[in-house]
Amino acid sequence: MGKTAAKPAKSQLPRVRRTPEEARTLALASARRLLLAEGPDSITLQAVANDLGMSHTNLIHHFGSAAGLQSELMRQMVSELTTTIESAVMRLRAGKGEVKDFVDIVFDAFDRGGAARLAAWMALTGESRHLAPIGEVVRDYIDSVERGAEAEGDAATVHERVTSATLFVTVAALGDAIIGNELRKMVGREREAVRKLIGALLPLVLDTHRAPRSLENR
Repeated sequence: MGKTAAKPAKSQLPRVRRTPEEARTLALASARRLLLAEGPDSITLQAVANDLGMSHTNLIHHFGSAAGLQSELMRQMVSELTTTIESAVMRLRAGKGEVKDFVDIVFDAFDRGGAARLAAWMALTGESRHLAPIGEVVRDYIDSVERGAEAEGDAATVHERVTSATLFVTVAALGDAIIGNELRKMVGREREAVRKLIGALLPLVLDTHRAPRSLENR
């Protein structure tokens, strides 16, 4: 009998060495892809590990748990959102933008970026404590806007205007991203309906000294 041919050795993929920062960056990018493609509940350590060819244990080392990964993703997304909002505010102050542009930026960030879905899911599953990073970013944003508006009135008035505008636009953007599409279909309105409404009302929220025209003559 002839010699049996030796079986070819199994090919092995070279092990990729990543720095801790590279591993975290890749994991957060993977988590964001999962969020946008399949929804918040798809963000698990195992799913991210499978996507990256990374060990589950490695991800535990970096994030502690799926909730930790979700919280870090939210921090990243909100930080990006805040930078975008601050830029929009600066453009408005410089006369280079309109209220509509500001509203569109916030709505787009929550809708297309998936931040609204992740925040709602974490709150509804009892993981709202992991939303704490949002508070830090929002407070920094409000402080920076208030410092830039010091000459526009006393501190209490400026604080009320800025926080009111923040609540108004953010809650509307969150709601529109989560359930707006279904509500618009129910009432037969166009996609931009909520944005137009918020854009029309936001100047009244920012100017606490001006009453709506419909109320002034009553």
